[in-house]
Amino acid sequence: MSRIVLAAVATPGHVLPIFTIAEHLIGQGHDVTIFSGSLFQQKGEALGATFIPFDKQVDVDYRYLEKYFPERAEHPPGNTQMALSLRRFFAEPIPVLSKQLMQVIEEGQADLLIIDNTFYSVLPLLQKPAEKRIPVIAIGVSPLPWSAKDAIFWGARIPPELLPADLTREQLVDEETHQLIEQVRAAFNQSLAAVDCLPLTGDHNDVLMSGVDRFLQLATQSFEFSRDDLPETVEFIGSLPVKVEEDKTQISWPDESQPLILVTQGTLANIDFSQLILPALHALATLPVRVLAITGGRSIDVLGNDLPENARVVEYLNFEHWLPKSSIFITNGGYGSLNSAIRHGVPLVVAGTGDGKLEAVARVIWSRCGISLHTDTPSEQQLYQAVTRILSSPIWHQQSQIIKADYDAHNALASITRHINELMTQ
Repeated sequence: MSRIVLAAVATPGHVLPIFTIAEHLIGQGHDVTIFSGSLFQQKGEALGATFIPFDKQVDVDYRYLEKYFPERAEHPPGNTQMALSLRRFFAEPIPVLSKQLMQVIEEGQADLLIIDNTFYSVLPLLQKPAEKRIPVIAIGVSPLPWSAKDAIFWGARIPPELLPADLTREQLVDEETHQLIEQVRAAFNQSLAAVDCLPLTGDHNDVLMSGVDRFLQLATQSFEFSRDDLPETVEFIGSLPVKVEEDKTQISWPDESQPLILVTQGTLANIDFSQLILPALHALATLPVRVLAITGGRSIDVLGNDLPENARVVEYLNFEHWLPKSSIFITNGGYGSLNSAIRHGVPLVVAGTGDGKLEAVARVIWSRCGISLHTDTPSEQQLYQAVTRILSSPIWHQQSQIIKADYDAHNALASITRHINELMTQ
């Protein structure tokens, strides 16, 4: 069998899909090496993979981004914060990680490389002619990042049916945003120059997408804007399966027949619970529903003891156990969380604008499987109205079930296996 390296940016939304693929490949008999942050080493090795952690110079713990990038806290979610993340978190590590990646590939005599689509340290490798490097497959773990005339730093997006035919990207880019774009391009080019590579010839995402041998997007066309300009290497493969394990969390309510509402702020934007979790708990306190909030690893103590009677709060839980039981999923819009809800046909209420979430939220609006509140800090009234609107009309559930059926018709792991076999026999 083949020797395969899998590389991922060290955050859960990027690493966990790669782990699922790694476990599948190991089960097929492949020799698998995972290259990511040391925080994930124990879990990676438990799969049976060889794990090589990032160099300590760039091994960032995603739970404490403000520790590594204190200036991040100075900017609200939006273009400025996104530009900073692209410069510091994604572009800056390229000189270190690209060299380390080449060592991992060469020392392990790898036959193929699989990356998450934001692992930009692959860009130096992609500058080599295809016949002088190993094949590369990118897994789209974020909203499809191919440039569009209404997309700036993955947002904001305009539903295609409302997109003016004569719109130009320049019309949406003011001078401040133009400067941010130039700063991001300069940061990528500086990192590439540090490893004797040519500067970018286009947007960093476009260069990566058009440079890899396959780009396999974790979504289906029912949850993606219609596009006629994508590279031929792009394929929509649906959602990765998640192991359904017995959930030992003991959670109960007096009336188990009431609709269940799940609430989470994810694993990155979950420092300030007054943004979403607390307003949601209070907004739904008087409704005949059960509310289950997940803090994503943060201590539940900061929420205090005065919680509504219909609310329960936990740090973690098994989404695959609880989502199928849910009537609505309230989240700040992480792509992985949205895909989980869609896979189970659960309508969404989304409240997120930072860290690329505008693009994810735009897909919810376009596919009509949920309601966007267009803010990171929704009011109790906004949350109450959104939830009651979904509960009072069957159309949201019906549309979510249509998209679920589309996802059910895809087998992501089988598609990945097919593409690996094709590339290995070329």
